[in-house]
Amino acid sequence: MLSMDRRNFHAWGYRRHVVSQLESRELGGDSLVESEFAYTDRMIRADLSNFSAWHSRSTLIPRLLDERGAGEEERRAFLDAEFTQIREALNVGPDDQSLWYYHQFLVDNLVSPVRRPTIVPTLTVDQRVDYLLKEITEIKDLLEDYEDVKLIHEALLEYTLGLCQLEKRKPLEHERQDLISWVKKLKELDPMRMGRWVDLERDYGLTELLPGGGGGWL
Repeated sequence: MLSMDRRNFHAWGYRRHVVSQLESRELGGDSLVESEFAYTDRMIRADLSNFSAWHSRSTLIPRLLDERGAGEEERRAFLDAEFTQIREALNVGPDDQSLWYYHQFLVDNLVSPVRRPTIVPTLTVDQRVDYLLKEITEIKDLLEDYEDVKLIHEALLEYTLGLCQLEKRKPLEHERQDLISWVKKLKELDPMRMGRWVDLERDYGLTELLPGGGGGWL
């Protein structure tokens, strides 16, 4: 089924069900997490826009690393490789929402680890900040070539507020000016969600006449 319709959500869900049965104690099955993770690699190489493959990959990672007995060095190498892979994909398809979903999954591991199993739970706040600053810089470079892609502006907005949350501070003046410009552009690119952008301006004080607002994770 997936060879005919690689993105079919229902087929992916059924595949996970079948795998869970094959791994069950009743059938005396062994773990298939390595082969399933490799399967997501193959499906993503065939179609970068395969949201279901990226989603399945994200659900496999915590168990994959645990079963490998990965230490901090191996986990950091794994995180670096995943960021590199998704950045390369975004350079090809910066307007692909499925790619941004996976990038946000990785960033969320840095900013809000309590919401999901972390890839590298031993990272210090300073190390998380370094990772996030690197991603923000990379995305700003992407914006230079794709200034009319709204998903890039959304990511920069969200990640900059996430950075402020990590460091428990309000946006710095240059960050605040960036946030103002990104929200302004989003109002042009996505007028259907004008209410959301106006709410953001109000909640974070993102107007030229108002003082800077507090940081937070969207």
